[in-house]
Amino acid sequence: MRGDSLVKWFGRLQIRNKIILIFIPLIIFPLLALGLLSGQMFSRSMIEKAKYNFKDESKLIMQQIDTIVKNTESSANIITTDIHRMYAERPLLSSTVEQTRFRNLMQSQLSIDLIIFPDVDSAVFVDTEGQIYSSYAYGNSNEQKVFTSDMLEKAKEKGSYGVNRWLPIEQRDYLVSDPAVPVLTLSKVVYNLKTGNLIGTLFVNVKEDALSAFLETARETSSDKKYFIVDGTQRTVSTPDKSKLLLKPEDRLNGSLRKTGSSVSEIIGRGSGRELVTVTYYDKLNWKLVNTISLQKLTADIHRNITLTIFVGIGCLLLSLLFAGKLSQIIVNPLLQVTKAMRKVREGDLNVTSPVTTEDETGLISTVFNSMVGRIQELMRTITNEQVRKREYELALIHAQIKPHFLYNTLDTIYVLNDLELNEAARDTTKALADFYRVVLSKGNEVIPLSEEVSNAADYLAIMQVRNPDVLRYEINIPKSLEGVKVPKLSLQPLIENAIYHGLKTKGSQGLISIEAYTHGREVIITVEDNGVGMSEEQVSRIVEYRSREGKPASIGIYSVHERIKLYFGEPYGLSVESRLGKGTVMKMTIPGTEVQGGSIDV
Repeated sequence: MRGDSLVKWFGRLQIRNKIILIFIPLIIFPLLALGLLSGQMFSRSMIEKAKYNFKDESKLIMQQIDTIVKNTESSANIITTDIHRMYAERPLLSSTVEQTRFRNLMQSQLSIDLIIFPDVDSAVFVDTEGQIYSSYAYGNSNEQKVFTSDMLEKAKEKGSYGVNRWLPIEQRDYLVSDPAVPVLTLSKVVYNLKTGNLIGTLFVNVKEDALSAFLETARETSSDKKYFIVDGTQRTVSTPDKSKLLLKPEDRLNGSLRKTGSSVSEIIGRGSGRELVTVTYYDKLNWKLVNTISLQKLTADIHRNITLTIFVGIGCLLLSLLFAGKLSQIIVNPLLQVTKAMRKVREGDLNVTSPVTTEDETGLISTVFNSMVGRIQELMRTITNEQVRKREYELALIHAQIKPHFLYNTLDTIYVLNDLELNEAARDTTKALADFYRVVLSKGNEVIPLSEEVSNAADYLAIMQVRNPDVLRYEINIPKSLEGVKVPKLSLQPLIENAIYHGLKTKGSQGLISIEAYTHGREVIITVEDNGVGMSEEQVSRIVEYRSREGKPASIGIYSVHERIKLYFGEPYGLSVESRLGKGTVMKMTIPGTEVQGGSIDV
């Protein structure tokens, strides 16, 4: 009976009061849910975005640090070449004048070699006769400490020709230009190329300030972020906060630092002391880049926005209650029609419209809804077309990533050849470099004849043969009938680069790269074969990860070639890898064949 009484009482109420009575719980309950759930939801979203942004920022910092490391190694290579030359031309140092003259020449040469490497602070060469030559002004009486330290022994632990040995960051008062600043040191044992006798040991220094400058720049976007680098012994080797340099970080970070993987991002601590910690690993120096930021500061703006949202919601509730009685059946029925049409759209039916029965706001809603549905249909068609173009742009971006170190290493080679007065070799190398980048541009063409691609590969091989004369020789055998076959531009160069760096450089003797092409049914097979060290099945599996869209490919260059072949010619085509340890590797490129006539090329 009580339920019937409530129904009758509700039925006697005016429409305004009915709407108010119904709106109160409809607005209050969502408002409470907004206050309770939105904070967690937005905080979680903000933290996930922060993790993603910090990981990207950390990768960028690591790329900048890696550039310094590579520049340091390049400078060491150039200095080593000049040391060989100067010792080969050195007269007998029978007098003090001759010794002083040779010291001045060495100091000048070391200084000149470092001009093109602004990140490198100084270089010091200690020869087997106990003489010390530096790129900075000589006169530090502490330099002799190197003979009682373990630096020379550590350098000789990897004393093979051409091998670099990185020493830990430390602060010392010898073999440095500024004893007050810690340095990262690259050591390199130098041998006489003709006799094989030890000449001495080269030390190239990078100031810690050059590394921490990138960390300080990253903090400019937010003063709450803290960046620092720790080494394998958990020492802080680079940080904008110099009071913590060369010390171990706080114990609360130990758990995150012990975890493995290229990148780790997690929340540590409790209550108001919780922090978001991101750790990125740099395996070349066994370093870890650490970023920390307080969660309370990270989500402070969200909490303020939630509070503001609650107050705005309360105001909207009051206004809704004030104007709820103004609603009428006139606007309800057209809205029901729009709602019905919306439900069909939500179910996936985009071929629906809402009837326009009035010229007031509800009629405008129906008109806008109909326009919106038409726009969605147009956008769906546009998105479908853009997805195809997006894949082309992604592959074009990967394809455009011509490694800059190839260019400046080649220019370094040309510089050394000119310095050694090997003018003809320098001329040929310059011409090969120009031809290589002329094909790279190709007037915007992404698919070129095989003859042009092979010619470009020959230029690349010629450059690499000049840079690595003891590592490789090559043969190219392309039938004239296949020289006109279309291939993606720069499809052979990544395969050749992989063969050189992963097949021949570690072989220990000169190897052979062979490029051939032949037909198989209606397909054309182009092979790049080397007789290098080969790969295990596990290594081959990592190389061919380009077949999976999950995760980052093991080889960006090979992945780009494989995907571009599929994009231009279809799914049946692409790359395959065959390899045996100790025997060599064969990479096969399968493309569609056409009957063409081509000219010969001279390799």
